[in-house]
Amino acid sequence: MSRNNDALDSYSLGWARGDSSIIYKIADDSYTFSGLPNMEPVDKLNFKMFWVNFRSNVEDGGGPKATSSEFMKFKNVIRREVGDALVESGQWEVPGFAAGLYISMARDGRVMWEEATM
Repeated sequence: MSRNNDALDSYSLGWARGDSSIIYKIADDSYTFSGLPNMEPVDKLNFKMFWVNFRSNVEDGGGPKATSSEFMKFKNVIRREVGDALVESGQWEVPGFAAGLYISMARDGRVMWEEATM
């Protein structure tokens, strides 16, 4: 399971720094991100375009500037093995913008999906 731990560590680091290249690199080809209000699920192919718009909307909404490397904070994180996968859940916060809950899953050293609420 250490590959899955490493994958989720890298994935969280990408969100914390606001660096989509870290997220993209560890995401599986079948990756999806979903759950935010008024948002269709985003697949890996469309993630980079989503990210540009997301960071811009966050900045416009009072959150960190799109160029900031301090983007998201996490707390109350729980990881649990489920079969051959590792599931993580916790609370996320983008200071000055929004906060909510998330759940994500890694298998074979790749992040498969994340669902977030706010």
